[in-house]
Amino acid sequence: MTDHRGDERTRSAENSGDDSNGGDSGSGGRDEDGEATNGVAAVDEYVEANFDAFLGDLETLLRQPSISATGEGVDECTSLVERLCAEYGFDETTAVDTPGQPAIVAHARAAAADDRPTVLVYGHYDVQPVTPEAWSTPPFEPTRRTTPDGDERIYARGAGDNKGQWFTHLCAVRGWRETGGLPANVVLLLEGEEESGSPNLDRVVDQHGDALAADLAYVADGPIDPSGRPHVLMGARGMVYAQIDARGPDRDLHSGNYGGPVPNPAWELVRLLSSMKDDEGKVTVEGYYDDVRPIDDRDAEALDAMAFDEAAIRADLDLDGFAVAPGESYLETLLYHPTLNIAGFTSGYGGEGTKTIIPSRAQAKVDMRLVADQDPDDIYERFADHIERHRTGTVRLDVSKLGVMYPQRTPLDHPVVEPVTAAVEDAWKVDPIRKPTLGGSLPTAAFVRHLSLPCVVVPYANSDENNHSPDENLSIECFRNGIRTTTRLLAELRSADLD
Repeated sequence: MTDHRGDERTRSAENSGDDSNGGDSGSGGRDEDGEATNGVAAVDEYVEANFDAFLGDLETLLRQPSISATGEGVDECTSLVERLCAEYGFDETTAVDTPGQPAIVAHARAAAADDRPTVLVYGHYDVQPVTPEAWSTPPFEPTRRTTPDGDERIYARGAGDNKGQWFTHLCAVRGWRETGGLPANVVLLLEGEEESGSPNLDRVVDQHGDALAADLAYVADGPIDPSGRPHVLMGARGMVYAQIDARGPDRDLHSGNYGGPVPNPAWELVRLLSSMKDDEGKVTVEGYYDDVRPIDDRDAEALDAMAFDEAAIRADLDLDGFAVAPGESYLETLLYHPTLNIAGFTSGYGGEGTKTIIPSRAQAKVDMRLVADQDPDDIYERFADHIERHRTGTVRLDVSKLGVMYPQRTPLDHPVVEPVTAAVEDAWKVDPIRKPTLGGSLPTAAFVRHLSLPCVVVPYANSDENNHSPDENLSIECFRNGIRTTTRLLAELRSADLD
C-alpha cells in the first residue's frame, strides 16, 4: 500500500472554470451574472437525456475496489475520482495525503463565485470489505436487477454506501454546467477512511479549512425511511468505543478444585458492567449526563410530528418489549439520550456440552452513543474512572479507547433548514421527515468543530440498501431523486438568507 503522507497533488479541469461551457444547451438566455435563466427544468431535462451515461460512469466507479481496511484499490480509485470530477465540471481536484488513505477535495465555482453561497458536500469513496461467496453476484461487478415490486437496482459494494450517493453531486454539477452555470459554489470532500472510523478526517478539515470554507455542510449518506419518505437530519450521535480486558489466573482452572477462593475475571466484568446502570436504565457513571443538551420546545414539536409504530418495530425485531431507559418515548430515548451498550463479551468455554472451568481471561467491548454537547474524550475518562473506583483489585484490568466520534446537532430553526427542506420536498414530491439527529454516528462534527458550519444529512439510498452487507444495492429511482435533490439545493441556496 502506498504511504500517503505529507503533500498534495492537484488536477485541474480544462476550461472548467468558464461557465460559458454548455451555455447554449438549454432554452432561454442568461442573467446579469452569466447564468442560464431556464434553471432547474433545463437541468432536469439534461439529466434525463444523459441518465444512462451517468449510470454507466457510476458502474465504472463501483467496479473499482477501494477498501480502506486493506488499502485494496485505493490509489486506483482516487485517480478515477479525480478524472470523473474533471469530466463532470469541477475546476480543480486535489488529493490530500494523510497518514492513512488520501482525501479528495474538488471545487466547482459559480460564474459570480464571490457573490454566491458555497455548499460543502461530504462523502466517502472507501467501502467495506467483502465476502464474495455471500453475494448473489460478484460485489465489484455492478449488476442491475429488478425487485418483485418493479424497482430496478444496481447491486455492488459501495452502491449505496457511499459512492452512489455522492456521485449524484457530480451529476448535478454537470447538469448546471451544461445548461448555463452553477447557481452556487460547490466544494466536494471525499474521505477515504470513513469505513475505518475516520481517523484522519479531523486533521484534514482542520489543516485545510481555507479550501473547505463554505456556508453549509451537506451529507448524502444512509437510507431513506421505509415508508419511502426522505429524511432531513440535523445531526448525528457521537460515540466512544472502549474495551475492557480482565485477567485472572495465568491459565484456565478446574472450577471444583479452585472455585470459590480464586477470582473469576468474567464475574469481575459482569459486576463492573452491572454497576454502570441502575434499574431505570440510567447510566450511573459519574457526570455522564452533565453536558447533555436539554430538549427544547422545538425538539418536542419535532418528536410529536414523527410517525412511530411501536407494534411494527416489535414485530420486525421479534421483541416482547422495549428496554427500560431514560426518555418518555422510544424516539426521545433514541434521539436525545446517550447510551452505554455492551457490544461484545468473551470469556471461558462456549462450545457444545460442558467444560467446568474458571476462565483465565475475559473481555468486554462497550460502545457509548453520545448526544449533543457531550465530549467523547471526557466521557471515556469518566468511564475509566468508574472502573478504577469499582474494581475489586483481585484481577488485572486494562481499559483501552478504540475510537471516538463527536456528536453534532444543528438547531431545528437554523436558516439552512428551509432551503434544504424545499429542495428535498420538490425533488421527491413528498414532505420529508425532519429529525433532530440520527440514532447512529457520522463524522459530521468535524465541520462544526473546525469550520463552524451548520450541517444537514439527507440520505439518498433506499431503506433496504444492505449497506455493510452482502448484496448491497441502490435503487435507480433513488439515484435519480438524489440528483434532483442536489440540483434543487444549489438553486435554493442562491437566494437563501443563511445569516
